[in-house]
Amino acid sequence: MTKFRHLPWAGRLIIVTVAAGVFAVAVVACATSYNAIYRLVDMLGLYGYRTTQAFPLLLDAAFLIAEMAAILGGIMRAVTRSDEVSAGWPGLTMVLCGLGTISFNVAHAYLIGGRGDPLTVWRCVVSALPPVLMILSFQVLIAIVKWVMLHLGRPLNSSAVLSPTVASGYGPAMPAPWAPYGQMPWSLQQQNPQNGQAEGSKRQQVETYLAGLDPGQLATTTRSQVTAELNARGVPIDETYAGRILGEWRVDHPSPNGSRRKR
Repeated sequence: MTKFRHLPWAGRLIIVTVAAGVFAVAVVACATSYNAIYRLVDMLGLYGYRTTQAFPLLLDAAFLIAEMAAILGGIMRAVTRSDEVSAGWPGLTMVLCGLGTISFNVAHAYLIGGRGDPLTVWRCVVSALPPVLMILSFQVLIAIVKWVMLHLGRPLNSSAVLSPTVASGYGPAMPAPWAPYGQMPWSLQQQNPQNGQAEGSKRQQVETYLAGLDPGQLATTTRSQVTAELNARGVPIDETYAGRILGEWRVDHPSPNGSRRKR
């Protein structure tokens, strides 16, 4: 399985630089939004000093928790394959927290000068920018994580992200520490001419997994996702081998709107 250090150095540099820049923007945006909400709550005189200081953190903290819960929901949905696992509540919480943060910032800007102040409109526009940038920055960070995990063969919307790391295809292959004693590494199994039966079993495992996908999932599934899912099930498989079986399966099992082609 690919690891982060196996990415080209230019790609790793870009990922780290973008992530650091996005994090910096998020920190400044959070600080600006916190200040505006704190001043608004203090102006309203609703709570004591300590509570007023803590109140602005509720929205940002709830937003981040809901974001992580939504990601966890996608992972658990892939693990359980159940419609009962839904990201509906985390998604709703994210929307409410995002709208609340923007509304509080705009309300603070409006109350400074009121309707008669010619600068009120501009204050409202400028005050809405930090929370919007904060929300977008979090989404960019999550997107970067998703891209990297997908390249590593452990997409966030699959059960592979919760599975232990399997032996890498780079360099000498060693058995995973949780493998039974004496189990031959996958790379050596591939070189064993007497491993035809095992190859057939692995192919059956891949085809069984593909048979459980609906046409929409089959159309969007990548070979890295197939590899990650099979590795998570304890079936070590090469990504190239998985991609070949996936391509053959799509030819033999076209979508209802497509036409069947011979292999």
